[in-house]
Amino acid sequence: MRLNAPLGIFGGTFDPIHNGHIFPILEAAKQTGIASIAMMPNFLPGHKHAAQSSSKHRLAMVQLVCEQYPIFYPEPWEIEQATVSYSVDTLHAFRQRYPDTPLCFFIGSDSLFSLPTWHRWQELLTLCHFVVCQRRCDVAHYQTSPYWPVLQQLLNQHQVSETNALHKQVAGYIYLANTTEINLSSSQIRNQLTAGKCPANVLPSAIYQYIERNGLYTNVTSK
Repeated sequence: MRLNAPLGIFGGTFDPIHNGHIFPILEAAKQTGIASIAMMPNFLPGHKHAAQSSSKHRLAMVQLVCEQYPIFYPEPWEIEQATVSYSVDTLHAFRQRYPDTPLCFFIGSDSLFSLPTWHRWQELLTLCHFVVCQRRCDVAHYQTSPYWPVLQQLLNQHQVSETNALHKQVAGYIYLANTTEINLSSSQIRNQLTAGKCPANVLPSAIYQYIERNGLYTNVTSK
């Protein structure tokens, strides 16, 4: 069976989307030869509180990023479900939509660190590959996790060092990309914006302008 080119998937609350989301994914995509990535805002993430900004605004900000970086395209699927977003459900839907396409799910090393807490996490590698954005030293960090025995077994069974493996099978591999650490969080940026501070070099200019234009992250909940 001839496989299609891999499709990347990158999900998040994106409240707001910032450079700490964007640049590590671009680095990892270059390393893995992945040319198309669905950028997918959650409706309600299964592991976090509800977003402060509405789905409409968060999707609009993602669309602005996709206009700036054509490797990304906006994917509204989880927002359209209007329910709690679980990665396993999204990946089942995308596997049905793209049966002959390797699905490469981009995550941070913190997400791999906590993977055994995810909803139905044992199914995930039957549906996708994981491309993990991390620094080289993060593998040692995993050993501090209470889930390390599970993670160690998972890495022993599924980790690959050759990126072409992601192109030759639809699912089942973990690739640890070596990406630059950008220590940013959306909550930190929201707090700065609420305090009237302009975060320097943390938001694309189009995103900052959108936030200002729509009055997001003021003391009033954004609608």
